[in-house]
Amino acid sequence: MRQYIGLVIGLVVGVVGAILFQQSMPPEEGSTEEKVEKLQGELRVTRMKLSRYEANYGPGSKRTVRDGMRSIAEDMREGRDVSLDDVFSTMKPWMRDMAPLFDLMRMVEQEERFDSLAGRYAREYHLSDEGQAELKEWFRKREEENARAFHEMINSDTTGFVDFVRVMEMNEDSERGLDTFMETRLEGEELAAFKVERLQGRVDSVQDEANRQLHRLDDVVDLDENQLDGMFAVMARGSRRYEPGMEFDGMGADTGRLEGRARDGAIRRVLRPDQLDRYNKYQAEHRLEAEREMGRIGMKLPRDWDLLDDAGF
Repeated sequence: MRQYIGLVIGLVVGVVGAILFQQSMPPEEGSTEEKVEKLQGELRVTRMKLSRYEANYGPGSKRTVRDGMRSIAEDMREGRDVSLDDVFSTMKPWMRDMAPLFDLMRMVEQEERFDSLAGRYAREYHLSDEGQAELKEWFRKREEENARAFHEMINSDTTGFVDFVRVMEMNEDSERGLDTFMETRLEGEELAAFKVERLQGRVDSVQDEANRQLHRLDDVVDLDENQLDGMFAVMARGSRRYEPGMEFDGMGADTGRLEGRARDGAIRRVLRPDQLDRYNKYQAEHRLEAEREMGRIGMKLPRDWDLLDDAGF
């Protein structure tokens, strides 16, 4: 849970850090810093709106962000439950108005990451100049896709903290969809080498994750030999790097991905009644521990917390 709290803290610290960095160096012609300077007019308007940020708390009800944070602080002082969803909802209007700065920060970070990846793939698979330009354009479109998802998330009245985490994770997944693009640009030995490298990398990652999770679950419920293969397949299909078509022992006919509650349901179907009792007890204790951890900072778990946590496995 600490890493998710850190996302919110990191968001705020990142904004402050970016502003300080921008102010500490003169912009070079054509640089990203020059782009920052061009946004100053818009950011000045944004700063003027700081006192007028509004958050929606139900139909017809509007409060400033300052009011919302004051209310949250009061609830914490009085010992009332405060969720990360409450904090996130209060921050949403501020995030909407600061979106131009967030977009710029994301653009700078992703440009560096994507340029590095484009260079590596161009070198390893001997892409032509045209292929390199197309790869950079593909990454640019990915950047636009990430920005669109972020804007949709902060502009929705129904998204919560878990949705925020999911969008941030999507931004971190630099190579999502890259295989399809590369397979249309490579041929012969380069294409074969690329497919082998990518598949082996994913399989190794999924297998390592599934083994770790299987070991943790076995410690809790004491799986028997007949359950191990089937449960390993469940853990593998629950990995974010798993893709239909990967083959592991115990897969059976169903090879689709398992996420969130579907994964939990698949685990339960493999367990015997006595094991299920131990599993339920572990989940309850694990949630209680997470609630205690959040309670130490005066907060409660966000809704759909289990979709992020996977009960510790």
